[in-house]
Amino acid sequence: MRRSRRNITRSAKINSMYDFPNTEKALKKRISSYKASLLKEKKEFGHVNDGAGKRYLLFPMCMVLNNAKAAQDYIAWYEDEFSDDVGEPIQKLCWAIILKRIGKEKEGRKMLAETMLANLYLIPRILGEKMAPYDIWHPSSDAQMHYVEYMPKEVLASLTQAETQWMSHKYDSSDFQRIRNRYIEIYQKLKDIKTINERRQLLDEAHSLLDALD
Repeated sequence: MRRSRRNITRSAKINSMYDFPNTEKALKKRISSYKASLLKEKKEFGHVNDGAGKRYLLFPMCMVLNNAKAAQDYIAWYEDEFSDDVGEPIQKLCWAIILKRIGKEKEGRKMLAETMLANLYLIPRILGEKMAPYDIWHPSSDAQMHYVEYMPKEVLASLTQAETQWMSHKYDSSDFQRIRNRYIEIYQKLKDIKTINERRQLLDEAHSLLDALD
């Protein structure tokens, strides 16, 4: 089956965005360049628009570089600058792993759960599980199954066996299964429900599912 020109363009754009430098020195330079670009935009305009999504790309780059201090500093800046940002699945996954690496396992567990709901296919893809599309309403292209194709190979290579086992243990836990199953039930209903009040009620429930992990 032929892919549409729009999907090919999107795929090429995202794969280009995740084109990692080949050396640690070049990766550090890319990270510094992206940070400088965001800070310049903040200085010039008073806020960061970041139409290129550099704020998201810095998470996998910081994860691969594996510099705890640099990653912590960037996360603190990101949370202050983008406190209401929705984020995207690969960013959230890398954020979860960074938190695990710096000893913030509770926060990492919560972020891993956010990753799971942001894209139901991403964690199973990493764990090597077989997948099929869910018959649900996918609220964005980032939530769809094809999104997993954009996972940078450098991120996968950076994951340790212990981190993959941690991810698997959390993903298979009763808490994650309960949250995931209810999320799927809600989004199955949202596929057919059209009335605003009913949709709002279901979405409010979906957005509160992770509260149980606090």
